[in-house]
Amino acid sequence: MTHQLDDTDKAILNLLQDDVTLPLKVIAEKVHVSVATAQRRVQHLIETGVISKQVAIVDPTKVGYGLTAFVMIEMERSNTSMQHRFERLMHDQPQVMSCYEVSGDFDFLLVVNAKNMSDYHRFTRDTLTYENNVRNFKSQFVMNFTKSGTKITLD
Repeated sequence: MTHQLDDTDKAILNLLQDDVTLPLKVIAEKVHVSVATAQRRVQHLIETGVISKQVAIVDPTKVGYGLTAFVMIEMERSNTSMQHRFERLMHDQPQVMSCYEVSGDFDFLLVVNAKNMSDYHRFTRDTLTYENNVRNFKSQFVMNFTKSGTKITLD
């Protein structure tokens, strides 16, 4: 469901995507509304699910996760219950940063952070198995982060 956002909502969202810790007073000044209006707007964006989470983004390399992989998954059987089971399994894996159901030759695309190759190998051996309905997987390893972000710029 798409929410109708006016220019003030978009401006607030752009600010919060850059720094969610901005005080309401600063947000209000930057978007030219009162603090009460800014607070109501932010609360409404949270309540309607436009703002789904407020988090800190951690640099994986600075906390010991030096390996990032994009993993393409081909399922053994493509039925709804098996796909939902796999999605739940991936949701519970702390190393899986993102799990996307995709079109094309593969069924899912994962973004996985691991401490090192041994850690990643353990993840694949424990998780990407026939018992979990995985027929095949291919890994692409990140050599360098040119750009990594979460911001959706609204205009």
